Amino acid sequence: MLTEEHKSKTKASASDFLTRYSVEGDNFLSRVVTGEERWVLHAIPESKQQSMEWRYTSSPTKTKFKQTTSTRKIMYTGFWDRKGVPLVDFLPQGSTINAGVYCDTLQKLRRAIQNKRRGMLRQGVVTIHDNARPHTAAAMQNLITTFGWE
Repeated sequence: MLTEEHKSKTKASASDFLTRYSVEGDNFLSRVVTGEERWVLHAIPESKQQSMEWRYTSSPTKTKFKQTTSTRKIMYTGFWDRKGVPLVDFLPQGSTINAGVYCDTLQKLRRAIQNKRRGMLRQGVVTIHDNARPHTAAAMQNLITTFGWE
Protein backbone atom coordinates (compact mmCIF):
# COMPACT_ATOMS: atom_id res chain seq x y z
CA MET A 1 0.00 0.00 0.00
CA LEU A 2 3.00 2.29 -0.46
CA THR A 3 2.74 5.28 -2.77
CA GLU A 4 4.98 5.41 -5.82
CA GLU A 5 7.12 8.04 -4.06
CA HIS A 6 7.61 5.78 -1.03
CA LYS A 7 8.42 2.83 -3.27
CA SER A 8 11.08 4.80 -5.13
CA LYS A 9 12.61 6.10 -1.86
CA THR A 10 12.68 2.58 -0.44
CA LYS A 11 14.32 1.26 -3.60
CA ALA A 12 16.89 4.10 -3.58
CA SER A 13 17.72 3.44 0.10
CA ALA A 14 18.11 -0.29 -0.50
CA SER A 15 20.32 0.36 -3.53
CA ASP A 16 22.44 2.82 -1.53
CA PHE A 17 22.84 0.31 1.30
CA LEU A 18 23.89 -2.45 -1.09
CA THR A 19 26.43 -0.14 -2.74
CA ARG A 20 27.82 0.92 0.62
CA TYR A 21 28.03 -2.70 1.76
CA SER A 22 29.91 -3.69 -1.40
CA VAL A 23 32.41 -0.85 -0.78
CA GLU A 24 32.71 -0.88 3.05
CA GLY A 25 31.83 -4.52 3.77
CA ASP A 26 31.25 -5.61 7.36
CA ASN A 27 32.39 -2.24 8.70
CA PHE A 28 29.23 -0.72 7.26
CA LEU A 29 26.99 -3.36 8.85
CA SER A 30 28.66 -2.77 12.21
CA ARG A 31 27.52 0.86 12.13
CA VAL A 32 23.82 0.22 11.41
CA VAL A 33 21.26 0.66 14.22
CA THR A 34 17.55 0.24 13.61
CA GLY A 35 14.52 0.66 15.81
CA GLU A 36 10.83 -0.01 16.10
CA GLU A 37 7.92 1.25 18.18
CA ARG A 38 5.07 -1.06 18.98
CA TRP A 39 2.03 -1.05 21.23
CA VAL A 40 2.31 -3.96 23.64
CA LEU A 41 -0.62 -5.37 25.58
CA HIS A 42 0.26 -5.73 29.22
CA ALA A 43 -1.73 -8.25 31.22
CA ILE A 44 -0.80 -10.54 34.09
CA PRO A 45 -3.30 -13.38 33.96
CA GLU A 46 -4.25 -15.15 37.15
CA SER A 47 -2.93 -18.70 37.27
CA LYS A 48 -5.26 -21.64 37.74
CA GLN A 49 -3.80 -22.21 41.22
CA GLN A 50 -4.40 -18.56 42.19
CA SER A 51 -8.02 -18.66 41.09
CA MET A 52 -8.83 -21.80 43.09
CA GLU A 53 -10.65 -21.43 46.41
CA TRP A 54 -12.14 -23.71 49.06
CA ARG A 55 -15.90 -23.83 49.16
CA TYR A 56 -18.74 -26.19 49.94
CA THR A 57 -20.08 -28.31 47.12
CA SER A 58 -23.47 -26.61 47.52
CA SER A 59 -21.92 -23.12 47.16
CA PRO A 60 -22.54 -21.29 43.91
CA THR A 61 -19.65 -21.23 41.49
CA LYS A 62 -17.60 -18.08 41.33
CA THR A 63 -18.08 -15.96 38.25
CA LYS A 64 -14.76 -15.02 36.71
CA PHE A 65 -14.81 -12.03 34.43
CA LYS A 66 -12.62 -11.81 31.37
CA GLN A 67 -9.80 -9.29 31.74
CA THR A 68 -9.81 -6.40 29.33
CA THR A 69 -6.30 -5.76 28.09
CA SER A 70 -7.02 -2.71 25.92
CA THR A 71 -6.56 -0.38 28.90
CA ARG A 72 -3.20 -1.95 29.65
CA LYS A 73 -1.29 -1.02 26.51
CA ILE A 74 2.16 0.50 26.69
CA MET A 75 4.44 1.77 23.94
CA TYR A 76 7.62 -0.23 23.51
CA THR A 77 10.60 1.22 21.63
CA GLY A 78 13.48 -1.08 20.89
CA PHE A 79 16.75 -0.59 19.02
CA TRP A 80 19.11 -3.26 17.79
CA ASP A 81 22.30 -3.59 15.84
CA ARG A 82 24.51 -6.39 14.61
CA LYS A 83 25.59 -7.34 18.14
CA GLY A 84 22.22 -7.29 19.85
CA VAL A 85 19.85 -4.91 21.61
CA PRO A 86 21.47 -1.78 23.05
CA LEU A 87 18.21 -0.17 24.22
CA VAL A 88 14.65 -1.11 25.14
CA ASP A 89 12.47 1.72 26.36
CA PHE A 90 8.85 1.90 27.51
CA LEU A 91 6.77 5.06 27.45
CA PRO A 92 4.69 5.79 30.54
CA GLN A 93 1.11 4.62 30.20
CA GLY A 94 -1.10 7.26 28.61
CA SER A 95 1.79 8.90 26.73
CA THR A 96 2.15 9.00 22.99
CA ILE A 97 5.26 9.29 20.91
CA ASN A 98 6.01 12.66 19.34
CA ALA A 99 9.15 14.40 18.11
CA GLY A 100 10.20 15.53 21.62
CA VAL A 101 9.73 12.09 23.13
CA TYR A 102 11.56 10.46 20.21
CA CYS A 103 14.48 12.91 20.63
CA ASP A 104 14.69 11.93 24.32
CA THR A 105 14.71 8.28 23.30
CA LEU A 106 17.51 8.90 20.79
CA GLN A 107 19.55 10.57 23.52
CA LYS A 108 19.05 7.44 25.65
CA LEU A 109 20.14 5.38 22.63
CA ARG A 110 23.30 7.46 22.26
CA ARG A 111 24.18 6.89 25.94
CA ALA A 112 23.47 3.16 25.56
CA ILE A 113 25.73 2.94 22.49
CA GLN A 114 28.42 4.88 24.34
CA ASN A 115 28.26 2.44 27.26
CA LYS A 116 27.65 -0.85 25.44
CA ARG A 117 29.33 -0.41 22.04
CA ARG A 118 32.77 1.06 22.66
CA GLY A 119 34.09 2.90 19.60
CA MET A 120 30.86 2.80 17.61
CA LEU A 121 30.19 6.53 18.05
CA ARG A 122 33.63 7.34 16.60
CA GLN A 123 32.94 5.20 13.51
CA GLY A 124 29.61 6.94 12.96
CA VAL A 125 26.14 5.49 13.39
CA VAL A 126 23.77 4.81 10.51
CA THR A 127 20.16 4.81 11.71
CA ILE A 128 17.31 3.10 9.92
CA HIS A 129 13.74 3.98 10.76
CA ASP A 130 10.47 4.41 8.94
CA ASN A 131 8.94 7.71 7.85
CA ALA A 132 6.58 8.20 10.81
CA ARG A 133 6.08 11.87 11.73
CA PRO A 134 8.25 11.79 14.88
CA HIS A 135 11.11 10.27 12.82
CA THR A 136 10.96 12.91 10.11
CA ALA A 137 10.45 15.97 12.34
CA ALA A 138 12.96 18.79 12.01
CA ALA A 139 13.95 18.56 15.70
CA MET A 140 14.82 14.89 15.32
CA GLN A 141 16.74 15.47 12.07
CA ASN A 142 18.71 18.26 13.78
CA LEU A 143 19.53 15.97 16.71
CA ILE A 144 20.83 13.25 14.38
CA THR A 145 22.98 15.85 12.61
CA THR A 146 24.28 17.10 15.98
CA PHE A 147 25.23 13.51 16.90
CA GLY A 148 27.05 13.12 13.56
CA TRP A 149 24.83 10.18 12.62
CA GLU A 150 23.44 9.38 9.22
